[in-house]
Amino acid sequence: MISVSFRFVWVLAALVAALALSGCASTAVPPVQDDGTAERLMGAMEECLARQAAVDAKLEAQSEQLVALQGRLGSVAAAPEKPKPARQPERCPASTRDSGKLVVGRMEKIWFPNLDLLLAARVDTGAETSSIDARNVERFERNGKRWVRFEIAKPDSDEGIMVEREVSRVVSIVQSSQPEGERRPVIAMEIAVGSVKQTAEFTLSDRSHLHHQVMIGRNILQDVMIVDVSKKNVAPPATGGKSAKTGGAGS
Repeated sequence: MISVSFRFVWVLAALVAALALSGCASTAVPPVQDDGTAERLMGAMEECLARQAAVDAKLEAQSEQLVALQGRLGSVAAAPEKPKPARQPERCPASTRDSGKLVVGRMEKIWFPNLDLLLAARVDTGAETSSIDARNVERFERNGKRWVRFEIAKPDSDEGIMVEREVSRVVSIVQSSQPEGERRPVIAMEIAVGSVKQTAEFTLSDRSHLHHQVMIGRNILQDVMIVDVSKKNVAPPATGGKSAKTGGAGS
């Protein structure tokens, strides 16, 4: 009985072993077929790595250039600033200096030889006709012509000089205080400024509120004088010299 059982166990073990061997044989992995996919993936990866290496090289070169540029800027900023050359004053053209004209400043002394009177004058290149301070102006007629009588105050004195002159013409002066305009007589008088003597026209005006009794306009300056507004009282003493006859506009 024992021998039969042992034989049965042995046969059962042999069957189990046979089944196990047959199962391993049926579940074996089949060989993989190579279609080139792996090779292409490897090539793409190598190409990507090469591009990344090139980008890294460019970034490194740009970084070195930036460091060098910062060094140059630092040296420029540290360098001391060079002083700017002083601006040279402009000089008048030689033709102006050698023109033979009298140079006058913005203020001058004007001599009236017929009155033996020296008055302070302001030079005004914007005025067409010169003007003189006249007080107590009276108009009258003499030999059918218009005349005027007026008084000129002596500087630093309460005295006045009475003057009579024929009226050359009459001008209308428009001011902000008199919108309708003021008609002023114009007379001719002998004068001397520096070395230049001439007969010039003057409008008669009350200039008592001004610092200068005479205003020299373009009718005196034209063709014989040059104005240097940076100076004053530069004309030589009014003695002797050349003569010139000028008048105001319309003379």
